[in-house]
Amino acid sequence: MAEVTYEKTGPVTGRIQLFFPKEELSKKLNEELKKESKRVSIKGFRKGKTPMSALRKLMGNQVFGPLLDRTIQEELFGYIQEQDIKLIFSPLPDESEQVDQISATNIKDLRLSYDLGLEPEFELKMPEQTFSKYVLDTNDEFLDELVGNLRKQRGETKEIEAGPIQNEDILDVTIQEVDGELSNDAKLYVDNLEDAVKAQLVGQEKGTTITVEDITAVEKNGSESHARKYLLELGEDNEVSLDDKSFTITVNKISRLEPAELNEEFYTQFDPEGNVTTEEELREKLAFENAKGFDAQGTSMANFEIQRALVEGNDFEVPVELMKKISKNDKDSDFELFERGVRWMLIRNKIAADKEIELQYEDIRAEALENLLRMLGGQRPPFLNDEFLDNYIQNMLKDEKQREELTSNAMEKKVMAAVREDVSLKEEPLNAEGFNEKIKAFNEANTPATEEE
Repeated sequence: MAEVTYEKTGPVTGRIQLFFPKEELSKKLNEELKKESKRVSIKGFRKGKTPMSALRKLMGNQVFGPLLDRTIQEELFGYIQEQDIKLIFSPLPDESEQVDQISATNIKDLRLSYDLGLEPEFELKMPEQTFSKYVLDTNDEFLDELVGNLRKQRGETKEIEAGPIQNEDILDVTIQEVDGELSNDAKLYVDNLEDAVKAQLVGQEKGTTITVEDITAVEKNGSESHARKYLLELGEDNEVSLDDKSFTITVNKISRLEPAELNEEFYTQFDPEGNVTTEEELREKLAFENAKGFDAQGTSMANFEIQRALVEGNDFEVPVELMKKISKNDKDSDFELFERGVRWMLIRNKIAADKEIELQYEDIRAEALENLLRMLGGQRPPFLNDEFLDNYIQNMLKDEKQREELTSNAMEKKVMAAVREDVSLKEEPLNAEGFNEKIKAFNEANTPATEEE
């Protein structure tokens, strides 16, 4: 229907012009109105017998607007697909071109122009440097601590009738003001006591009494407000001063957490599915679960550095001026980041094409499941079965934005997995603290600064 003209205006730019003769537009509108007249009833006319002039007047613009939009899209993208024109982004209408207003009752010749950003041709250069891939160091000491913590969580607190106070005991004590009336029963956790107080108690027996000159300094990070509320349980209306007051602390009861035994009951509580039945399997499971989250972070940081090296190491032409037109409408856009994103997209697409990487349904499914689990805190609840997941994915794929996000993220993962095989990657084990420091430093170095308003 349209007369289409295409020309390359530069190495990575082009221009398409569409010309719609008014006769063709009028003919297409008449055909559409005839279809509508058979479908709807218009007062005063028999169905299908309404004169064309009346149809145009009564419902012409209602039909013409969507018809024109659909026709333009079909002609424009049909030509692009037919000629196999590789675009970076959708055609950009030429806003400087004067276009006459047309309607169903005033159809004119229509000429439209679009600027195109074309995919550049380039040879891909892979980076030669070695990249760091940080992994969690799940050594024996680390796993000993994890197993110990689990045993404590599932352990029982028992009263100790005889024997010295130990570092992790819980003490029931009476706090009594020396030569005064303030008195209260409280609990003290030995591992939370200030060193000087702890030194007086550890190794002593039940019934021991010590004296402290400052009740607010009994516990680590202690304060007067904490001591008044929790150690002495003074009401808010009690304004008695604690200055220059000494207190005795008498140990009435010693309680100690006895860690749970590593037995069948313990393993069943830890893993009801029965995959963990020995300490070795427990340690393997703990190592895997703890490393999983850090591994994703380590992979993400390595991917970022590899992508940056690929973008900086492959210099090819992109339609900068056209990209500036696209990004100028976004007040929050940073053109440098936008250009980097375009360059990476082109590199990623080339890698996918060169390596013949294609997405399968299982890739989309895995991406959707990962998104769901992230929203659910990393745990897969019983209701999240295969049928639920497949229905969820089908609903997501119906939404264009979600579909594009799912497929883009899934393709990104497959491409980067292939790229990591082609570059030099060195694993660097870190403990949890060191890993978190790396993550913090990485985020600070690579988060764009925001302008102060």
